[in-house]
Amino acid sequence: MMTDIAVTNIAVDVTVTDAQHHEVGRNKYTTYLVEVLSPSKSASRRRYSDFCWLYNRLVDERAGAIVPIIPHKKAISGKVRFSEELVTERQAQLQRFLFRVMQHPELHDAPSLHTFLTADYTMWENAKKQQSGASESMGDEDDSEASNDNMLSVTTDGSSAASPAKPTGPGNRISNWMGKVATNARMAMGSMQLESTPDDDIFNDLHSYAANLDGNIKILAKDATVLVAAIKAQSETMEQMGAAFSEMGEYKLDNEIVVRTSSDSLFSKLGTNWNNLSKLSHFAQLSAQTKLDEPLQDLARDVAALQKAIAKRKHTLFLYTRKANQGKAKMGQLDKLRENAANHPDKIASLEGDVRTLKEEGATMWKEVDTVSKRLQRDMERFKINFFEGMRKTLETFHKVQVEYSEKYVQGWNDVLPILAPATAGASQGEPPMNSPPVPPGGGDEDEDAITATI
Repeated sequence: MMTDIAVTNIAVDVTVTDAQHHEVGRNKYTTYLVEVLSPSKSASRRRYSDFCWLYNRLVDERAGAIVPIIPHKKAISGKVRFSEELVTERQAQLQRFLFRVMQHPELHDAPSLHTFLTADYTMWENAKKQQSGASESMGDEDDSEASNDNMLSVTTDGSSAASPAKPTGPGNRISNWMGKVATNARMAMGSMQLESTPDDDIFNDLHSYAANLDGNIKILAKDATVLVAAIKAQSETMEQMGAAFSEMGEYKLDNEIVVRTSSDSLFSKLGTNWNNLSKLSHFAQLSAQTKLDEPLQDLARDVAALQKAIAKRKHTLFLYTRKANQGKAKMGQLDKLRENAANHPDKIASLEGDVRTLKEEGATMWKEVDTVSKRLQRDMERFKINFFEGMRKTLETFHKVQVEYSEKYVQGWNDVLPILAPATAGASQGEPPMNSPPVPPGGGDEDEDAITATI
């Protein structure tokens, strides 16, 4: 697991425990007890969808901050969703998410975090309804995973901690959703040239850095999963071969009498040895999963969080650019009317009011761009330290374990060699010793692999 280094000095003690399943009509869901003992005490019950709500609010309230992503699995069936294994895994993931958020220098004092930790049921439900688009974007979720996909997409409503709450009736929800779709489409097509900023070079470099990290960490995470599967396959194969060796030295007659051949001792020992090596491979597989695969998946999610923070800053700049373009368009109309001012006094007065409003709104949005940019630059320094240290510790731990398992493997293979040593009895008569590979034509000068293949 990745360890956060550049964090606040606040001592955090938070737990997510005591999962309880609830049924209301046909709706079934799970709640978790969230207890905070430090820096202040609080206790509340929250659903998985509530944690997702918190995530989305943090992305908006502290735009530009690199918000930890909650791990999730898609298309979970109802039976699996409420299984003890998934609930236990999810509790650990949610606890780690909260711990990281509460120690995050840009997030620990976010208004939505305070509400999440302290609000009672009524206050909590009201808070979710009042927030712009939060409940709608996440849905009721019912502890399903599909809604969590929103964590990996760019939030486009442009709201921030200072944004007033918007109405959340059905009409407004549809209107907000259509506005988000249109904004996303325009950003994706690149149909608008964004306003330049003093930090353009910095963020162009940051974008390239993040894209490079993203491509390579995805390769590493995918290949780590493949490696774990390969070690598992090796373990299972060696177990099957060990069983075959054990049975090779004996056979059954029609009357069920077991006959052991003169080779029974050899093959029995081989079977035991290969079975032990299979168990060692199994432990190596579990080690690779917990010490390489899972940490790399965590690091990949952290890079995805960085990508989203960069996209959030770009979105903020996009909104400012759109507002600035609206002001320029109004100003162009006003200049044309002023050429014949006597004929359009009312229109001129109206346009002048529009231009003033757009300039004021633009100035406010420019401040937001500056705030988001500075926040992202601060958090980027923290990210670089954490990512490097997380990767270093992951690889150090995994390599140390690999050395230990390699030594055990060598010892295990060496233990086989005395079992396979040729017997001396009968060798003087020029006959092949019992339980030794046949001497091939040419006096036994064949290569090592050929000898091994005959054992």
